[in-house]
Amino acid sequence: MKWPICRLRGFLGWAGAVAGAAVVGACATVVEPVTSREWKTRASELSQGRIVEIDGKRVQRRYPVFGAPTNFEDWPTYATGSKTYFPPQKAQFPAHLKGDPKRGHELLKNSAKGPCTACHVIPDATVWPAGNVGPDLRAIGARGISDEFLYQVIWDPRVFYGEETPMAPFGASGMWTPQEIMDAVAYLQSLKGNPPGQPEKVTDDKQWDPRTRDVVRPEYGDPLDPTANPGVALTEAIAVPLWSQTGPKGRSCADCHGAIGAPDEKRTLGVIKSMVGVATRYPKWFGQYRRMMSIEDFLAVHAPETTGIELPTQADANMTMSILIKMQSYDMPYALDLKNPNVQAAIKRGEELFKRRVGQRGQACMHCHTERGGGRKFLGGRFLADVEKDPMVNHPYWRTNWNQLIDIRMRFQWCMTPLRANMLPGDAPEYADLETYLVAKQTQRGDRLQVPRLAH
Repeated sequence: MKWPICRLRGFLGWAGAVAGAAVVGACATVVEPVTSREWKTRASELSQGRIVEIDGKRVQRRYPVFGAPTNFEDWPTYATGSKTYFPPQKAQFPAHLKGDPKRGHELLKNSAKGPCTACHVIPDATVWPAGNVGPDLRAIGARGISDEFLYQVIWDPRVFYGEETPMAPFGASGMWTPQEIMDAVAYLQSLKGNPPGQPEKVTDDKQWDPRTRDVVRPEYGDPLDPTANPGVALTEAIAVPLWSQTGPKGRSCADCHGAIGAPDEKRTLGVIKSMVGVATRYPKWFGQYRRMMSIEDFLAVHAPETTGIELPTQADANMTMSILIKMQSYDMPYALDLKNPNVQAAIKRGEELFKRRVGQRGQACMHCHTERGGGRKFLGGRFLADVEKDPMVNHPYWRTNWNQLIDIRMRFQWCMTPLRANMLPGDAPEYADLETYLVAKQTQRGDRLQVPRLAH
């Protein structure tokens, strides 16, 4: 069913569209939003996730840092109208199979099969870094748990623990065979502890144990630290001159929104007066596009429309321009328009996406970023934020291990890789709804916008 679309009056230029509070604020009609299947993507090529054929096999093209191209189009995604994940399945215990503890030990460490050690501690000092999203397994074999129970938990834990369990249904999804599960059960039953019933100490390195590990190890770096963040230098090299560059349509950003002025204590690449405070109100609902848009989304459509300069999302020009604009709102509180009915509808859609099981692993954002899931625990070496308590990492920023800038949408896309799910294009409307849900939490808490910037 199509709801009436509020028609916008007059031309919506950057200043009015970005800063204007009355775009659809006076309209109480909720608009049926555009979906990723309808939206003509403006994302960079590798961000679009196109399905291509390589050596006779259908695969989804991804960024090189995501690994080899794969394709999981038979499993649920974040796309509107996507199939839903299958319901919990009770296992048939294969009593005729005998498990091998040695094979089970290797299976739990196999990154292509899990790895289980990203969530669980086992008595093996070669595992680094171990996680603690799930319970410590070092003495699980001394607890008197039956083989049948352990088999079911690995096959499909939802039968016992409900839909909120962060553990994937390894057997029911086809990721593990019955024999592999029996091998894992045999290994788990062999873990009696040392002394019996107590987790075995395997190393004196406090960084190995997620209970004693530092939350941020020095080598990971701080994405907001200008001395370790090439994103700031890239912004100065790319976005600053681009702001005043005349495009094919004979106009520049500066023509409409003012030149970059002298720096101050917060806007260290120069003050753009018309942009001060603008970024705090994004993502923002745009009636003419029937969707929520982040700064990055809006740049991708607004720049070519007004200047003729292409700024595809997830490309360096787009991300550095986003950083430049967000610098103008540094340390200002988020101010998402929570009274706008279309924003409210987007928050609800985003919450559904946050809780939606996707991919072959059948896991959701909530399984890593809530107190019930992995929130404020370690997934391998990564400390997971709790959406109810912690601000999300501010984007775009420089990711050192990938040696490139990334934005929040690329981060969403990356999460699809371990979940064995196909990603959506970076500028997909569904991703904008998910981002809106997250920023709404930050607005309600009074969190302040942070972004890479130069230090004085």
